[in-house]
Amino acid sequence: MSHVGTGAGTGGAPGDDVRSGRAARLTELLAAALREEETDAESEKRAVAAFLAVRDLTAAPRRTRRRDDWRPRPVR
Repeated sequence: MSHVGTGAGTGGAPGDDVRSGRAARLTELLAAALREEETDAESEKRAVAAFLAVRDLTAAPRRTRRRDDWRPRPVR
């Protein structure tokens, strides 16, 4: 079994193995949701919460693009 990219003894960043485990759990939850014929509101909420948790855990902060920043520009 390979642990490449998990941070487990590979010199990866601390916490990579935790992120990998959470990503695997998210994959399980999403796969289970796709197999369901009907979706109940509670399951949908759990799937969205899992997605947001993983996204927030792994996402690097992004700068606002100039065209998306509608604040008035500073006077030079």
